[in-house]
Amino acid sequence: MKRKIVSGILACSMIGTMILTGCSGSDSTGGSAAGGSDKNAETDSRFTYDGDDVTLNFMYITGGDNEFYSDQLPELINEQFPNITVEVEEMPTDNYKSTVQMKFASGEGPDIFEWWPDKQAEPLVDAGYLLDLSDLECIGDFREDMVDSFTFDGKKYAVPLGSSFLTTWYNKDLFEQAGITDVPMNWDEFTECCEKLKDAGITPIVMGDQDAAVIQFGMYQVGASCIYSKNPDFDDQLYTGETKFTDDCWVETVEKYKSLYDNGYVMENTLGLSQDQSRQAFIDGRAAMIFDGSFGWEVLNSEGAEQFERGIFMLPANDKDEELVYNLTPAEGIFAGANEDHADAVKAVLSYWFTEGTPLFEAWAESNDNIPAHKNLTDDREMINEYLERYQDYDSIYNLNNAWPNGVSDEMTARFQEVIAGDADAQDVTDAMQTKFEQVK
Repeated sequence: MKRKIVSGILACSMIGTMILTGCSGSDSTGGSAAGGSDKNAETDSRFTYDGDDVTLNFMYITGGDNEFYSDQLPELINEQFPNITVEVEEMPTDNYKSTVQMKFASGEGPDIFEWWPDKQAEPLVDAGYLLDLSDLECIGDFREDMVDSFTFDGKKYAVPLGSSFLTTWYNKDLFEQAGITDVPMNWDEFTECCEKLKDAGITPIVMGDQDAAVIQFGMYQVGASCIYSKNPDFDDQLYTGETKFTDDCWVETVEKYKSLYDNGYVMENTLGLSQDQSRQAFIDGRAAMIFDGSFGWEVLNSEGAEQFERGIFMLPANDKDEELVYNLTPAEGIFAGANEDHADAVKAVLSYWFTEGTPLFEAWAESNDNIPAHKNLTDDREMINEYLERYQDYDSIYNLNNAWPNGVSDEMTARFQEVIAGDADAQDVTDAMQTKFEQVK
């Protein structure tokens, strides 16, 4: 299993200014490479597909402005490859995982799709559902540490979309109104912020817990410090039996997150709020904070009922005398289904998509909310760079479920919904996680 703690040096390497110039020089097509003389002037002769007309299915996870996936991607692919049509299907996170798995199990898996790295991808690899993309030369243009998260038994199964982090978005104007001048760096400072906001008549936090997946956004930030500051090898030791989800560090994680609800810091009735509704509440100024991610950039920076300055900080679950650990993780990758009849078309599309200098690459790079993993792209967002600089001397951790088999995170979020409803406690959550882990590991 890959070690999940990442040094601060990695964060520093992501800081800079967006560069979209030049071309990688790769002449790989990924698919059939015969001729290009019959292409019109608007196509790139390096990328051809000479097979029969084909329709490819592309699935992605709902979030943000989807114009690139819904409009630009199919249009630019069809312009380059007139005999390839891409049908796009989007789905919310809560339904996405089970739907993709069911499609593959029924023999109707997507041709190209978004999916998560490490342990989340391993079952699809083991089942033979994925196409080996090792021969795509464009993958060599991406940072090796990101590619490694999608590599199994030496084979590369995805192109990494970048990296991201879970974080706490906050309303600087409301913080100032409550007399808060600095971002918190430990748990006591964070709860003090919540108390000051509450005393000022401001709702500290809003969450869309109707969509169970968002529970991960806060829980994993808490767990980063509660678990991995003390034992960075916790996940490896899960598989040897040296650690368990029922250990004190995980009970503490759930208890701390639960306390935010118990103390009235989180908006009431969040089980009736969707992720979209909670994000809208934040951008309308109805709560001072929301646990989300860098991937929420476009939505959470959009205009709402109130205009205010935004900021981001890591939810610090560490005690005063303990080290903070923050979240920095590979984002999703673009995978391909192992449909031999479509393999050449898929590889042609992916090679065109991820080779620097093509119109499709430039459109993707412009729209991608992730911190770039491509070696020639960096990030010009001041808030993102300030965040990475703030925590550059601290250790970071991947999304916690990167190390878990499928099903454990779903069990965690479902049980925590019961906690919010008052029907379960922290021990119920950790017991359920351990039981599920033992069933599926």
